[in-house]
This record gives sequence, structure tokens and C-alpha cells, in this order.
Amino acid sequence: MTQIMDHYGIHWDGPVAWLVQGRKGSNFVGLKAQCPFEVKAGMCNHMVPTAAPIPDRVHWETWMKVFPDPLVQAMLPIPKPLGQSSFYVEDPYDDLGLYLATLSRLSSPIQRIIKPAWTMKAKQLEKELSSSNMQPLVLVQVDVKCQPVVDMIGKLINYAPRPVILVGSADVVVRPPIQRITSEIRKYDLQDFMTLPLENLGATMIRRYARNEELDAPWETREERRARTIRERQQH
Repeated sequence: MTQIMDHYGIHWDGPVAWLVQGRKGSNFVGLKAQCPFEVKAGMCNHMVPTAAPIPDRVHWETWMKVFPDPLVQAMLPIPKPLGQSSFYVEDPYDDLGLYLATLSRLSSPIQRIIKPAWTMKAKQLEKELSSSNMQPLVLVQVDVKCQPVVDMIGKLINYAPRPVILVGSADVVVRPPIQRITSEIRKYDLQDFMTLPLENLGATMIRRYARNEELDAPWETREERRARTIRERQQH
């Protein structure tokens, strides 16, 4: 029986995770079955390449260097616990734009997910926060004039599925459940960062999450993964 969901993203049917986007759903365990979930409200804004190849070892090693950064963690295209999915990053020099735009590729957006906070109205914000549980909404240029938007997110995030990253002035009052995080992503070479196949890496993160694997587990070739999977099945 098909379940009607109110947002896109990752949904669990027992032990099987399904990525629901557009008009179809995909699982990551090779299950030959029709997706048990359907979303009828709104358009989906992500088109994750579910069949993306395993990243090259060089790409993976570069990715693992930036992976621990709190901003990267916040932008990962995986669901986050309700009430723990909103983050505030100070951007005193207004120079995080290219990094954020690059990281946004992790969730393979169709329309941009980075928007000025001062353009957001209450109804629009509610709609945005209910669209997906794995693609973050990034609001930039947050200043004291945007305090009502910040406060509203603080209230909605306990119920809304979508992660939110707020970027702006140090003068903004940030109360729980919104978490202040500090990023050192500026230390990484932007050109090296931009050349990473982030759409594929994002798909890899989703695949590992869906299989209950460690997101930062060592890189594996296809043959190594196949051998490990066989060993794990034999053990059970």
C-alpha cells in the first residue's frame, strides 16, 4: 500500500531506506520493488544521481580532508534529528558564498537553495521548510533586521523536516534549538574544492546513510565492497 508523505527525501520502510524525489523512489540495497512512498504536494527540488559511480580515490581523500568541518556536516544531504537541524554560521567578511554554492551541489538541487534571508516571508518559509528532509535551505545575509526570520526558524525547526543553515552577522541573537557552529572551510583551496564531483559524493553519502554504513568509512573499490558485503551476509 502506497503511503502519502508530506515531503520528499529519505523515508524508511522497515529496514529499507528509500530516496523519494520527482515521480519515483530508489533504494540502495538492490530491492526490486515499487517504492511504497509518494509525495503529491509541491515540486521536488533535488535530482540525486542514485546510480552515480564510486568516487575516485584521489577525490575521496580530498573530500575526507574537508568532511569533518561543521559547515560541511550541516550541508550533508542526509536527514537530521528534529530540533537539531538548524545552524548559524558567522560570515563577517561575506565571503562564504562560493563555498556554500559549491557545497549545495551535494544535494543536486534543481533550483538554487541559497537565498537572502531578508527575502523570506512567513508562508514562503513554512513551505520551504516542509519540502524535503535531506536538502538544506541556506539563508544568507542574515543581520539584526532579519531577527524575526531567525526566531521563526527557531520555532518551526522542531516540527519541520528540512535542515536550515543561517549565515550572517555576529550581532544576530541565536537561541536554541539553532546551533552556532564555527567553520574553517576558508582554509581549504577553493579551486580544489570546486573541482570535486560533489553530486557523486553527495549520492555516496546518501547511499552509505541508507545502508547504515559509516559516512567516513575508508574508500572501497567496487570489488572490495562486493567482497565485504558477501562476508557480512555469511556472518549473519
